[in-house]
Amino acid sequence: MNQPEVFIAGLHLRWDGVRQRPHHLLTRLAQKLPVIIIEEPYGAAVDRDDVRHDGALTVIRPLRRRGWGEPLVDPQALATAKDLAGSRRCGAWIYTPMMTELIDAFAASPVVYDAMDDLANFDFAPRGMREREAALLARADVVFAGGRTLYENRRSYGAKVHCHPSGVEFVRFAADVGPHPLAAMLSAPVLAYVGVIDERLDYELIAALADAFPGGHVILAGPVVKVDPARLPQRPNVHYTGRLAYSALPSLLAGVDVALMPFAINRATASISPTKTLEYFAARCPVVSTPIADVVAAYGDIAYIANGASAFIAAVHDALRAPAQRIERGVAAAAGQTWEAIFARMWDELFP
Repeated sequence: MNQPEVFIAGLHLRWDGVRQRPHHLLTRLAQKLPVIIIEEPYGAAVDRDDVRHDGALTVIRPLRRRGWGEPLVDPQALATAKDLAGSRRCGAWIYTPMMTELIDAFAASPVVYDAMDDLANFDFAPRGMREREAALLARADVVFAGGRTLYENRRSYGAKVHCHPSGVEFVRFAADVGPHPLAAMLSAPVLAYVGVIDERLDYELIAALADAFPGGHVILAGPVVKVDPARLPQRPNVHYTGRLAYSALPSLLAGVDVALMPFAINRATASISPTKTLEYFAARCPVVSTPIADVVAAYGDIAYIANGASAFIAAVHDALRAPAQRIERGVAAAAGQTWEAIFARMWDELFP
């Protein structure tokens, strides 16, 4: 497979939002060759393209009066990207099936589909996403699946489908840092979830957990997205930080006694492979999770797995007494799954 001169990436996330799989992979891709990212439209009081450059990586955010909505590949943003790409040969690196128009617009080759989530199962998913993903899976030259369940559900498309669960910036999260001011001022135990606060969380479980530890504290660190704020537990010992800088996460985790993955068991979580698992492990946090399939399969002997509020509370009590050997197994798992190693394997499969 021939290398293009530039990759055009279609992204359903906000580049300046929570740092997730696309950020880790596309920044490393841009160390190999230029990358032009097109985001979905963003509601604004003007109609223009916000273009930001970071070395060989360029992000186009379409600011539109019409707000978010179809077409998700905005024509004006497409024209901006074509001007930036010029006459260079383009490849496509797609994160959402709703932006496959990029393939034909740039006569892209190769076509890479990095399936990081089963987006059709999320709330407010655009109509037709499942059918569009099937077409993209058939057309893509290479498919990377960001977890075991995602891979199993797509492996029928052949040898071009590769399983690459998400990784961790191990050195960052394993660093010996002082605790974040918020965690440092709270009485133990400090229990924390770090990530997007959305329809994937079990809010009744979180409320029960806070009530079970009235002398402790529950931190929910991340932006609230696509969920009615009335659903969020309100307790004196439940703290919402809003979005924290990625650089602040290691210090937050340094002050945490147990790291949480209190996911609801629903269609939106059926295929997730949480990036935060390895970040928690690298930070030497004992982890309690609901029975997310990928977490159970890969880390069931390291994380404490519990289904239901009473079992989850009991698991937190157990995690507070986690033996050193269990913590060290988590550290070792994280050390073996760095983003650098993952991207190197993906690059070799793309251009052997």
